[in-house]
Amino acid sequence: MDRSILEADPHAVLEGMIICGYTLDAHQGYIYVRAEYPMAIHRLDIAIDQAKNYGLLGRNILGSGFDFDISIYPGAGAFVCGESTALMYSLEGRRGMPRIKPPRSTEAGYGGSPLSSTTLKRLPMFLQFC
Repeated sequence: MDRSILEADPHAVLEGMIICGYTLDAHQGYIYVRAEYPMAIHRLDIAIDQAKNYGLLGRNILGSGFDFDISIYPGAGAFVCGESTALMYSLEGRRGMPRIKPPRSTEAGYGGSPLSSTTLKRLPMFLQFC
């Protein structure tokens, strides 16, 4: 369950996002969390603060010239927001409903920019193969 990953090992999620951000040359990551999961949100906040204090998030990560930050978005938690275009609409403050494609979210996603999204479970599993 995604909630248990966020509560038990939020650092693995952040690490996976940072690696994905570096790979995609992205500079901002978003974690969409159901507002009904206050412990997950609290632990993510702590993990993000710790990562920033260690220089693993923010500007010029570990002197590499790479900038990346992560924001938490507490959403309404509708099941439909698992679909990428519905998630994108919810992040933009609109009703989380899937849109007719094209364009695909990889072409015109959040804020009109390309969007790469994945389920939370994949990020810590990704780290096992690195």
